[in-house]
Amino acid sequence: MKWAETQNNLAIAYGNRIKGDKAENLEMAITAFQNSLQIFTAENFPIECLTVSHNLGDLYFQKAEWQWAIKTYKIAIKAVEISCSWAITEIRRQEIISQAITVYYSIVESYINLGQIDKAIEYVALSKNRTLVELIANRDLYPKGDISPTVIQKLDRLRREITIE
Repeated sequence: MKWAETQNNLAIAYGNRIKGDKAENLEMAITAFQNSLQIFTAENFPIECLTVSHNLGDLYFQKAEWQWAIKTYKIAIKAVEISCSWAITEIRRQEIISQAITVYYSIVESYINLGQIDKAIEYVALSKNRTLVELIANRDLYPKGDISPTVIQKLDRLRREITIE
């Protein structure tokens, strides 16, 4: 873990380095981020993976390497999903989502830059659906009006299933 943290910090330093060739510094930053992701995987260290893959995706984005940015942002999104499933409180889940919202924006913009509008729309829908599911699962929102108890029971059952899932 310490080595992976050091690689992440080294990548940040190279990414911000003023001295030397800018392109070479960015390549060294990319290599260090990739090294860090060997340890900080989405499955084992999702929060750290989210941070590192987000930063790496942003470097690829900065270099207009859209395919690599997308690949890396997908790792970050996987880390978001795992982190949210591990979160104990709703507050922590919302913190994770707010930390990651720019990943969704960036992957959408990357797809747009590649001219893959259908994929961009898919990720817009994914982020919207995720928010809607969070609202349904974690809020005491009920339909207004004359709703049968059967429908309310089904809604409660679906909320439990969403939470389990």
